[in-house]
Amino acid sequence: MQPPSLPQAFEDLSKLMEKAKEMVELSRSIANKIKDKQGDITEDETIRFKSYLLSMGIANPVTRETHGSGTHYHMQLAKQLGDMLLAPLKERGGMMALTEVYCLVNRARGMELLSPEDLVNACKIFESLKLPLRLRIFDSGVMVVQLQSHSEEEMIASALDNVSDKGSLTSEEFAKLLGLSVLLAKERLLLAEKMGHLCRDDSVEGLRFYPNLF
Repeated sequence: MQPPSLPQAFEDLSKLMEKAKEMVELSRSIANKIKDKQGDITEDETIRFKSYLLSMGIANPVTRETHGSGTHYHMQLAKQLGDMLLAPLKERGGMMALTEVYCLVNRARGMELLSPEDLVNACKIFESLKLPLRLRIFDSGVMVVQLQSHSEEEMIASALDNVSDKGSLTSEEFAKLLGLSVLLAKERLLLAEKMGHLCRDDSVEGLRFYPNLF
């Protein structure tokens, strides 16, 4: 069986993009109807409509075309991200790597893809806008978005409790215990080590953390 020709592949891609545009337009249409009929529909109906929109993606993604460029654009984008990321962050223990946030956001935005630079700039002003999120940069350079209510003391205590309970843990083992990515699990262990609660054994078998008994 011959593989499809390149022109055929581009034609299929074009059709897919047209369908995606239709879905975005449909979600925008529903969102506008909710705004127009605000007083004529119940709160339950509004919630149900919005859940449909979320399943299709962000209803009205903030773009440079709709909000210009510069500070105003990043402020509006930050506010939209603040609304969108609350539920996923709570499901993931209050913290997500910025790379994971980037994938999640662009999957929801459909055709209106966000650049890494715009995402970082929007996340940097979470705190100044008094949103319940903040951008955090670990000593290693790893960037995460976390809930303002996410306690560093709780992170350290969780790492210490789990390592003490198991005797020792690698980043991979800790990640499985908490359902985190290995990247975030390692950052939590390193933070507990930095505060003097854990120590490490870096051998040919890998990096393993132990309770610091000294």
